[in-house]
Amino acid sequence: MFGLLEDDMMSTRKDMERRRQRVTQAYQLLAQDMERRADLTRSSAAADRNASTTAKEGKENFELTLDVSSFSPEELTVKTEGRRLIVSGKHDKKKEAENGSYFHEYREWRREAELPQDVHPEDILCSLSTDGQLHLQAPRLALPAAEERTIPITQSPGDGEENPPEIQTSDPEGDSGLNSS
Repeated sequence: MFGLLEDDMMSTRKDMERRRQRVTQAYQLLAQDMERRADLTRSSAAADRNASTTAKEGKENFELTLDVSSFSPEELTVKTEGRRLIVSGKHDKKKEAENGSYFHEYREWRREAELPQDVHPEDILCSLSTDGQLHLQAPRLALPAAEERTIPITQSPGDGEENPPEIQTSDPEGDSGLNSS
């Protein structure tokens, strides 16, 4: 009887030891994952602090420089929507460790700028330097000076009023007159 009880206790002890080892492994994996996440958060925050944007409002060209060194060229997108210039980067990497665990790294970044009126969105040129600087450049359009013109004023009926047979207008010379039907 004592032999069976001793065998049962030894079996329970071995089972508890296996479970303790599994918990220790799970704890180590969680600690590594938390450390990786903390590193990513620190590097992402540092990248945001170090991300520089330089815009030059020169007379001949529009120029914009962005630090995108934390993204590869394949992860970057540059596009325009109307007069808005949009630069975005998306990094998505999954990696399997030797012990069978997985590591997933994801970063997304976006900058938008309104283009000046004298820059045509289709004229923008984009280049990426080896040090991770994205250079955007476009020539400024020479806009013709607007000619002076006088705009006639018409008087419209107020709310709830019917259209009167006579509408008062003023012509560019400043003479007012009544038009009769």
